[in-house]
Amino acid sequence: MYKLMAIDLDGTLLNSSKNISKENVKMLQLAMNEGVKIVICSGRIFKSARIYARQVCARGPLIACNGAVIKDMETEQVFYNNTLSKKDCFNIIDICRKQGIYFHIYIGDTLYAQTLEFGAAFYKKLNEELPEQDRINIEIEKDLNRVVEENPISPSKIVVVSEDLELLSRARKKISEIDSVEIMSSFYDNFEIVNRGVNKGNALKFLSEKMNLDREEIVAIGDNENDYSMIRFAGVGIAMGNAENFIKEIADYITLDNDNNGVAAAVKKYILKH
Repeated sequence: MYKLMAIDLDGTLLNSSKNISKENVKMLQLAMNEGVKIVICSGRIFKSARIYARQVCARGPLIACNGAVIKDMETEQVFYNNTLSKKDCFNIIDICRKQGIYFHIYIGDTLYAQTLEFGAAFYKKLNEELPEQDRINIEIEKDLNRVVEENPISPSKIVVVSEDLELLSRARKKISEIDSVEIMSSFYDNFEIVNRGVNKGNALKFLSEKMNLDREEIVAIGDNENDYSMIRFAGVGIAMGNAENFIKEIADYITLDNDNNGVAAAVKKYILKH
């Protein structure tokens, strides 16, 4: 019955150590052997998400940047691209600077930040373990307004991060006053900004129409705010055991957590049950 399974990465397919368990890999490969399309649907940029998609031997389209980008994993053909306006980026940069909060900007597969911390530091460390072709380009720049202005490509996403949750909330409230952007969170210490209308649910809708699939033929699984729209869109929406409560409330099923092969358990229940 189900022909496509859309899977989030962080907090879902990846365990707390940011690895994919052997059990999850095994079950996803069995699903693909049954003819089910596996689509990684992540907040990460394409190049980063593709690393994990390859580990489960997924093929074809990949949804990145919370739905702002859909590209073919092998050919890198762009099926869908919906970027932020430069005007909105300038406003967001100004707010973040005034609030004194860390942020980074994704333009293509390059991460731009003013300081080497949080996401920039995470990817720098990850790059040390990756082959050159999979490394994320990181640029530390003091003047991000100039970077946005001079780049021919508009940013796909801006990520704001802080361990000070009051500061994070204050910055989010300010940026939410920009009515041409969407804001969502993928973890308690961040929020992510994309163009209005961009979300994983709309990306999955676009892909389903391209592949001639009905909603009822799609399973989606995730754990956080940026997964809300795709869990609502799919014929079966699954929340991880470690998901936020509001995600569990809208889900059709709650599986095990990400440290106990929750994705594998969901595959067994909905894909391999026959």
